[in-house]
Amino acid sequence: MGIRNFLVPINSQLVWRERFERFAKPRVLISAFLATSAFYCFVIGRDRYTSVSEFVIQQAAPLNGAAASVTAGAAASPQVLTSLVDGQYLQVYLESADIKKRLFPDPRKFEQSYQIKFPDIRTGLPANSSAPKQLDFYRHQLSVAPQPLSGSVILTTSGFTPNQAFNLNNELLTQSRRFVNEVNQSIQADQNKFAQKEVKLAEISLKAAKRKLEVFRENNGNLSVLTEQAATSSFISGLESRLVDLKVEEAALRRQYRDPKAPEVAYISDQVSELEAQIREERERSVSSENGRDLNTLVLEETGLISDVDFATETLQSARLAADNSRRESQRQLKFVVVLSQPQLPVAPDHNWRWQAFLASIGVVILSWGVGGFILNAMKKS
Repeated sequence: MGIRNFLVPINSQLVWRERFERFAKPRVLISAFLATSAFYCFVIGRDRYTSVSEFVIQQAAPLNGAAASVTAGAAASPQVLTSLVDGQYLQVYLESADIKKRLFPDPRKFEQSYQIKFPDIRTGLPANSSAPKQLDFYRHQLSVAPQPLSGSVILTTSGFTPNQAFNLNNELLTQSRRFVNEVNQSIQADQNKFAQKEVKLAEISLKAAKRKLEVFRENNGNLSVLTEQAATSSFISGLESRLVDLKVEEAALRRQYRDPKAPEVAYISDQVSELEAQIREERERSVSSENGRDLNTLVLEETGLISDVDFATETLQSARLAADNSRRESQRQLKFVVVLSQPQLPVAPDHNWRWQAFLASIGVVILSWGVGGFILNAMKKS
């Protein structure tokens, strides 16, 4: 009896060792893993619902004369490239923490809406989850996929109930419109504001230049110095012409009378002397600032002021033209969200995730089998 009682524990250990070795065989482990995966994916896993919408970010006017229609040829329209880039920006924007906070301002309510429920304890948000974990969970509930060929954006949202998926999709569409309409249009408004500011600065510069010219002319008799200089030059030219005539007449009289002091000759000579003195005085008065006004200096100063007025006028015209072009360009570049397919309330669970998860498990098994076999063969050869 003693020997039999001693052998009973040994036989029990052998039986359990045989069972463990049998269970530890690769085929058994793989079968158990796949069975567990299938049981979770198709039995325990919570139902998930998806809602899909599609939209395109359309510009008010075409680029470079390209077709603006959403049904136009995609390959030939640069509008597609613009929409694709805008869709990529929108993808980053919708997945940002700012949008998550705007849609779910209360973290506790967000946890309650997507809380873990038995028996699926792997899916959902645990209590007292951190902000990064909530953001990561939020990003897994949506998919923003810009389409390279058409330029449209496919927005897919998921939830544990039909209303969760449907409401999240509608809210993200609203945020998309806000991003495109408000942000894009605010940029255009800033550009127009800058252009109008340049117009106001140009108007102020023109008024200042005109005021300087008015003050200059008020200080100089409200006459144009250029006109005054032209009149003075014309007057001096007339005196010089008269002087030439008198000198010709004086020469003729000197040939006629032998006595240079004859009354006729003396009379003309006196006129010539007086006329020369008058011409000399007028010349000195036009260039001397002591006895008159220095017209040359005044002309240079007035010319500079007139040039300032002309430059300010051209600047104002350019600024107004730029502001008008900016306004037209802003209207042409306005963008809007055109919804091609509205989101629908899901009527049945989406089973795609179940098959995807199960096929992923099979892929893990195949990959592990291949890597493990490669390592074993390498170890045997070594």
